[in-house]
Amino acid sequence: MTQAMKTVKQIPHPTLQSAHRLTPMEMNGIRCQRKHTILTPEQLDRIAKSNQKS
Repeated sequence: MTQAMKTVKQIPHPTLQSAHRLTPMEMNGIRCQRKHTILTPEQLDRIAKSNQKS
């Protein structure tokens, strides 16, 4: 077995200025169009903008 087959990729933590942890209740409040919860950057941006208006 070669080393290239089973290496763990190190992903650095992002540095976000406006990010905060969501509680389970807040996560339950997020609804997406699809049956699966696939969050894309565009969806997160739209959610963040809609929360700022409230």
